[in-house]
Amino acid sequence: MKTNNIENWDLIARYYSDECNQEEIKELFEWRDENKENQLLFNQVKKDLEIINLNKSMNKVNVDLAWEKLKNRIQEDNEVLLEADVKERNIRFLFPSILKYAAAIIVLLGIGFFSTKVYQKISNKGMIIEYASMSDQGKEIVLPDGSTVILNADSKISFPDVFASNERRVELDGEAYFDVTENPNQPFIIETNDAEVKVLGTSFNVNASIPGNLVEVFVETGLVQLSRKNNEKEKILINPGDVGILNSTEIVKDKNNDQNIIAWKTREIVFREDNLDQVLKTLNKTYKTTIECESQDILKLRYTSTFRDQNIDSILNVICLTFNLKTEIINDKIYLMKYDS
Repeated sequence: MKTNNIENWDLIARYYSDECNQEEIKELFEWRDENKENQLLFNQVKKDLEIINLNKSMNKVNVDLAWEKLKNRIQEDNEVLLEADVKERNIRFLFPSILKYAAAIIVLLGIGFFSTKVYQKISNKGMIIEYASMSDQGKEIVLPDGSTVILNADSKISFPDVFASNERRVELDGEAYFDVTENPNQPFIIETNDAEVKVLGTSFNVNASIPGNLVEVFVETGLVQLSRKNNEKEKILINPGDVGILNSTEIVKDKNNDQNIIAWKTREIVFREDNLDQVLKTLNKTYKTTIECESQDILKLRYTSTFRDQNIDSILNVICLTFNLKTEIINDKIYLMKYDS
């Protein structure tokens, strides 16, 4: 492989991280357009690596060192090609090396491949950006106005690359926690299912993944308006600590009594004399799992504990040890049962 290809990895990495200035982008594009080999390399690397999203997901990792290791490994693997027919064999051997070491660097950086996909599409409103989160960890996204969104698993959000002058409108499918930058002149609006959520600046959770096409809004700070889409006359205002729920027939609000309502984001789950039926419902909601138990005797057991940043396997192990139970996986479902079952 030519040396200039290796040297451009630093520039490509910064380009994917949105850290290049206009002069560097121009330099990179000029290198890309020099020949077909550079174009093939640039396009293939873009397809395979842009979803890594280095800028947001790896702030606790030495990214420079990781990329340096990746470059060195690729260079070592391809040095043997210099004595062969480089032009034909570069393309054949380069891409498997990239894929192999891309996987290695992802493991090194501690994130899941394909955990989040990023799409861009052109609409009649301009460029639309869409994030789709598929991992069990929340994905934090910074919007054009500086507001932040944490996506739950199996959720996606889309928004324009530049908000309109009179509003900040996004579309949500699934569940997300929002921390909205205050701007009284530019309300922040979320469209999801049959609901519309409007705020000026606040922090709150929107869950549109509840069966029955329900939308649930929990407010931590500020004031949030929940209304039916295209019908602002049917609306409620939700205060901090309250939950608003919209279904096919009504919109209501109440005090939040679920201390684990945003446990998927905080990674802290608290049980206080809860029966195991409620415990399993909380775990299934938080971890996107299907845990069941057919024994009413087991479901009536009371449980008290606090879990912080623990995976579902660890939590189930503790519960099973507490009540002398076991788990079995049947048809992709986890069942709690007694040892004599």
